[in-house]
Amino acid sequence: MIKIRIKRNAGKVAQVTVSGHAGSAPKGEDLICAAVSALAQSYLFSLQRLLNIQVGTDVREGYLSLTLPANLPERTVEDATLLADSMLIGMDEINRSYPGFLEVTEE
Repeated sequence: MIKIRIKRNAGKVAQVTVSGHAGSAPKGEDLICAAVSALAQSYLFSLQRLLNIQVGTDVREGYLSLTLPANLPERTVEDATLLADSMLIGMDEINRSYPGFLEVTEE
């Protein structure tokens, strides 16, 4: 199962962690893992390239964690949260199409 954990501070995204594997197909052929990975990485790259945020990251096999800096301007935090919410819409749609492979929690 892939676990997606979102930590928010006053409703704004502060940290996103994606861990695990869907196990819906052999390694390299798992469409659910590929889709989740593409969404999570697109979020990370959007933060870096579109919002110019130096994001704290931990990326390894089956794991991606990113933490937004605490001292960002409010507008940047709002934009980062909008991008995260867009990513979560994609995750929700994957979960609707392929139930039982994703678990999303928000704190």
